[in-house]
Amino acid sequence: MDNKISFIAGWFLTTASTISAAGFLNAIILGLLGGFFGLLGKEAYFYTKREVKESAPKVKAWWAKVKAYVKSKG
Repeated sequence: MDNKISFIAGWFLTTASTISAAGFLNAIILGLLGGFFGLLGKEAYFYTKREVKESAPKVKAWWAKVKAYVKSKG
């Protein structure tokens, strides 16, 4: 357990000492933008899924009419 703690602490201190303030700010901004667009994409996906699910019965009914029309003409 002590080896794991020392490994993680050493990694963290090395990383913290090598990153600049601009790099840290850049990471924060990228994280916020990525999170925002991730949530936006999730909402767009669920909106599209809901719209498709609501229109599916209409499309099925339309397709049945088209098939019946084609069969009656053939």
